[in-house]
Amino acid sequence: MTKRPSQAPKDMDKFLSRVVAETVITMQAELGSTKVSPYDTGRFRSSWFAAEGQPSGAVASEGTDSPSTDAMGLKMDWRSEVHLTNSLPYAQAVAIEGKVVSQPKTWFHSFMNERVPKIINAATRVAEAES
Repeated sequence: MTKRPSQAPKDMDKFLSRVVAETVITMQAELGSTKVSPYDTGRFRSSWFAAEGQPSGAVASEGTDSPSTDAMGLKMDWRSEVHLTNSLPYAQAVAIEGKVVSQPKTWFHSFMNERVPKIINAATRVAEAES
């Protein structure tokens, strides 16, 4: 907690950046899980990549079946754009158009509307505990 008013802007920057980092790391982990993402070979769930500035164009190699954890290596600043993307050619059909068999067709919409607000709240609590 800030003890001097002059320290408040720096503390707020640190707090907000921690909320962003916790949010992106958790979203990537959950989207990379078989509990959330539709699962066939594992390549789709393994292709959620985080990047600062510009979206990543990376995709998991054929046969890959382990989620990406690259978000943990980013130095996230709340003032920068952070992207979490899945660049597989069929990602939009799976996430947005609901062309899946192992999850309900609305899995991504439900994740974004129901789970993400909870992730943000949890990230806020983590950042508050560290303040």
